[in-house]
Amino acid sequence: MNGLEKETIEVQKALSELEAAEERAFSGSRAIIRKTKTAIHMIHVGRRDPELIDSISGDLAALTESLMAHPQLIFGEHVQSAMAEFAETAIYDSALRGAEIPGHDLLDVTPAAWALGLGDAVGELRRDMVQNLADGNTAKAREVFASMEMLCDALMSLDVKDSVAPVRRKQDLARQLVERSRSEIATAAVMSAAQR
Repeated sequence: MNGLEKETIEVQKALSELEAAEERAFSGSRAIIRKTKTAIHMIHVGRRDPELIDSISGDLAALTESLMAHPQLIFGEHVQSAMAEFAETAIYDSALRGAEIPGHDLLDVTPAAWALGLGDAVGELRRDMVQNLADGNTAKAREVFASMEMLCDALMSLDVKDSVAPVRRKQDLARQLVERSRSEIATAAVMSAAQR
């Protein structure tokens, strides 16, 4: 066997291993994202499941552990999307309960994924705020809105290039959601006062 043939065999083996790892990254990330969507829905409908949220953390840790030989996949699109979705779930859950917001180290996600999750959590809180307004619970709507503002202020403090963490679009959207929500809260307050 000449040197070129040996090298080709070794490269094929390495690429096959990378391909299998990429498949694990894709399927594992998709499973995690499905779980986060279920967890968020359960919170919205008042059936928060802390065991489900904890299991997502475990799934993410197992996935990243399985990809340690291929760190480029951990920082690739699939796993970063799963990390961002998990961060969104944990941040939203904590903000809605008035608990301390977990940082990226505690969640074991990258700073970029945490920042993206922070931005998306604002939108999840808005859904709760709107539902509370529709239910006539203005006091609770104001409380949720205060959490929205807190997360938005934190998000707006980030100043990085999109190539590092694409947060600018999330910032613009969060700002729009907060402004629209502020207007809706004010309108609800005026209508409530007029009905007295």
